[in-house]
Amino acid sequence: MRQLTLLDDAARLAGVMASIRAAMRAAAGAPDSEGRKALPDKLNSLARRAGIKLTAGNQKSISKDTLDKWLSPSDTSHTPSLLAVLAFCRATGDMEPLRMAAKAVGLDLMTEEDRKVRDYGRAVLDMKAARERKRKLENDL
Repeated sequence: MRQLTLLDDAARLAGVMASIRAAMRAAAGAPDSEGRKALPDKLNSLARRAGIKLTAGNQKSISKDTLDKWLSPSDTSHTPSLLAVLAFCRATGDMEPLRMAAKAVGLDLMTEEDRKVRDYGRAVLDMKAARERKRKLENDL
């Protein structure tokens, strides 16, 4: 594993919000689509059930205008909080915004299928190692 320099860290973090916003825009759909119009209600309902706030202000819910500001590539003054990004991922079923955040710190997300493939590969390697140990024991007999 190579050690990152401070410049690598800064470069990764510099564009993370733009990447998150782009992923959120893709998940939200077109600005005038029915899915995007219904998204604030889904987010507000999810936040209410979870007992979390989606904004830093006194508002108890978000509007479509707030959502549009979060998703706007040019509006850097309205950034969604980490809780808002998590709620957004849950509401849309799309984890790509969270994946973008994880990549900014050198991590990635695994799906359930990824885990199964990893576990299968590990089992194959374990079987090969066991066969090699067995072969060595047989040769010593």
